[in-house]
Amino acid sequence: MDELLVVRGLAVRFAALRDISFTLERGRTLALVGPSGAGKSTLARCIAGFETPSAGEILLHGRPVPPTARSRVQLIFQQPAASLNPRFTAAEILEEPLLIQRRDRQGAAARAMDLAGLPAGSLGRRAHEFSGGERQRLAIARALVLEPEVLILDESFAGLDWRLQEQIAALLRGLRERLGLASILIAHDLDFAAALAHTLAVMQAGTIVEQGPVAAVMAAPNHALTRELIAAARALSLDGAP
Repeated sequence: MDELLVVRGLAVRFAALRDISFTLERGRTLALVGPSGAGKSTLARCIAGFETPSAGEILLHGRPVPPTARSRVQLIFQQPAASLNPRFTAAEILEEPLLIQRRDRQGAAARAMDLAGLPAGSLGRRAHEFSGGERQRLAIARALVLEPEVLILDESFAGLDWRLQEQIAALLRGLRERLGLASILIAHDLDFAAALAHTLAVMQAGTIVEQGPVAAVMAAPNHALTRELIAAARALSLDGAP
């Protein structure tokens, strides 16, 4: 497969992020897992252009991503629904990034709503009138309206019940197939991340300690932290079993 995104030797001095390297292909999902403070969110912010690394490079289609093209990588933060202005209609929420980017707004909001599984007829509704799951989709639609090639979800599933998680996961799988969208999923839930991703990267203390195809890493983990995360996920699964 062609490499869409390449991160090579990335470091952030004060955040103790060091020597991060991975590749991401079109239509594929990379899951980043690890304990709090491992540097996952800092890495996401660097890739999306919100932070500047002190070393290394981030390439899209083999070239550095200029500031004018940062819309090609979109980041959805934790609790994305909380970032929606409750006074804005869905149309205003979706058209705001288009106005900032000085892009054509004709039909763009309706297309983004359709991609996120929301009816275009609800464009006139205000954010607070949507249900929790619908607001999650609205946040995804806001990211999709700029037609990104890479979507980063930073713990965007946290706080959702398992039914909503499965619905959003199905939506992301559909976007991969429909658009060839590549995605980076940051999650604490290893089982959920493994079920959605193709590649798994485990982070600890600012570096990637293990990465590889999901099935291979889950079947034969090499690092102690990976084994610990897998054991914890299995214990949690057993605790939740009927």
